[in-house]
Amino acid sequence: MSTKKSKEKSELVVLDQWIEVRVLDGKTTTELFPPNQELIAIARAMNPLPGLVYRRFNFLDGVPAEYHWTTRDENIRRYGGIGIQRIAFKNWIAHIQTEPPQGPLRPVPGGNVPRPRERGGCDCPVCARNQS
Repeated sequence: MSTKKSKEKSELVVLDQWIEVRVLDGKTTTELFPPNQELIAIARAMNPLPGLVYRRFNFLDGVPAEYHWTTRDENIRRYGGIGIQRIAFKNWIAHIQTEPPQGPLRPVPGGNVPRPRERGGCDCPVCARNQS
């Protein structure tokens, strides 16, 4: 009688960070929930460490010029909306060292990590290009 070893599927561990971007009196403000240092502390307590960081942008007053890299959609730029930045955790740690603490945040070199298959996947041109 032979026994089959079941392969356990490792679950992708993800950290979420919400980013609120406002334009008040002509000045762009960026607020992170949780802030980077708090998110790092949360990650250190996790086992296994996270594989991805999802940054979820909320543009309340339109998309200011400093954040035009997040969308090409003129309606979102004008009226506001949401955006996502997906970054491998180890790359996020390095990336946040290059960003000003109060923003504006910056695009990740090479672009977003594709949406993982465990989270529905994505075959859009950007995700397809960044599969490697």
